[in-house]
Parts: sequence; structure tokens; C-alpha cells
Amino acid sequence: MRRVGVAALLGVAVVGAAPSDALAWHDDGHRIVGEIAARNLSKSALAQINELLADMPEYSTMATAATWADQQAKLDPSFAFAYSSHYINVDARSTPREVLAQCLEKSGCVATGITYYADILRSERASRAQRAEALRFLLHFVGDVHQPLHAGHSQDKGGNDIAELRLLEYTPAKQRTNLHAVWDGGFVAITMAREGWDWQRYAAELDARVTDEMIARWGRGSVYDWIEESRLFAAANGYLRADGMTPVRSGDALGEDWYQRNLPVAEQRLQQAGVRLALVLEELF
Repeated sequence: MRRVGVAALLGVAVVGAAPSDALAWHDDGHRIVGEIAARNLSKSALAQINELLADMPEYSTMATAATWADQQAKLDPSFAFAYSSHYINVDARSTPREVLAQCLEKSGCVATGITYYADILRSERASRAQRAEALRFLLHFVGDVHQPLHAGHSQDKGGNDIAELRLLEYTPAKQRTNLHAVWDGGFVAITMAREGWDWQRYAAELDARVTDEMIARWGRGSVYDWIEESRLFAAANGYLRADGMTPVRSGDALGEDWYQRNLPVAEQRLQQAGVRLALVLEELF
């Protein structure tokens, strides 16, 4: 396991936390990120993590715990403070200082959420329950920041307002979806159905494609770089039709050419999220 300094990876000071009503990657995507991370951890770190998660049996693995922030925390008003930590809206290239300023003005964002919960895990004053809660949030938010439209445009709410879309078998009959949901769940759902895979198999397939060179390269940078990567992928792929030039509009039918053009991006972001999550957790445990 290549060790990269967690401070260098996170690259942001401790501030308050906060999350969105967007569900990045849907549950299977988050499970895949958690499973890839688990596969890239040392035995010692993984054992400590599993021990910390054991008090909540239904979320006792990294893969299942990565879904807790959407499945449980969003339904509990006591976690409303964390609402904005699932995302950040970025309309143009921003410096780390500008990103931090925006996060502080808006009661937090995914960058401040990630670093806040990493610091809770590092704290000697935090209780076991507080550290377990922080771990569940961190598992989720590192996945969130890698979904391109979680760094999407403010004017369309990260693609949520680009609606009434069709996407192959993801929207059968008269069902329709929005662009944010397509990136959250469309690629994962279509690929698993076509290949006959469950999320565990998909995670194993994606992890098998990760090389040592990728781990070394993806381990450089900080959470600000992860945000900028997502913003760039949103601009170059997420918001565009298959021709790579025309914006996706409400009511569009996204076909096989669109799916094939963007699937490699979605899969790379899942891989990067899992690898980087493992690097962060290796330092914390």
C-alpha cells in the first residue's frame, strides 16, 4: 500500500461541515467505491475500520457504511448541518482560496466536509461513536466529490434541473430522469445489468484494472484537485451530448453513443474515489 500524506491529499483547513439532496453514485456506486478502497488497504487498517463500524451491523463494512449518509443521515433532521457537504457548485475554474471562501459562505461543501470528518477521526478527544459517525460520512463524501455533477453548475443545481431525459434501458417505457441522476446511477445500473454483475463483481472488475502507476499518480494532489477534476469532467462530458459540443437539454434522449462516450469517465471516477479513499484511510488508521 503506497502511503501518501493525508494532509497533502485533503489540502484544506478544518472548518464546519454540511450535505445536498443529490445522491452521488446512488447506493451501488458508493458500495463500489467502498469496496475498491477496502481492497487497497493494509490488513491492519482494514481491521481497525471494521472494528469501528461493527456497532451498526447493517453498515458494518466499508461498502455498506458508504451508503449510510444517504440512507439514514439525510432522513434525520439532527444531521441537517451536514446537508451541503455532499457537493459543491463550481461554475468556473477556482483557486483553493476561492473554493474555501464559497464553502464558508454557504455553510460548508464537500471539501470542508471531507476534511472535518478526517480530523474527527484523527482527534484524540473524539469518542468511539463520534469517530464511527465521522468514518461513515467520510466514506460517503470522498465518493461524492468524484461524481462530476457534484461539482456542477449552480444554475441547474448540478444537472438536477436538466430533466425529462431518456437513457436507454435506464428509463424504460415512459420513465424519465434528470442529468444528475443519470451520472449518479445510470452508468452503474446499465453496466451491471448488461454484464450480469452485482456491485461486488463490478468493484472487483474495476479494481483489477488499477495499476501501481495509477495509484501513484492519483495519490498526488488534494481535495481541491478532486473538485477541479470533477468540474472539468462535467464540462467536457457531463453536460454535453455525444458529439462533445452540444449541451444536453431537458427532454433529450441520450443514446448508446452517449453512454459509450461517458462510461470510461464514470468508471475512472469510481476507481479514483476508491483508491484515494484508501490512501486517506491508511494514514488515519
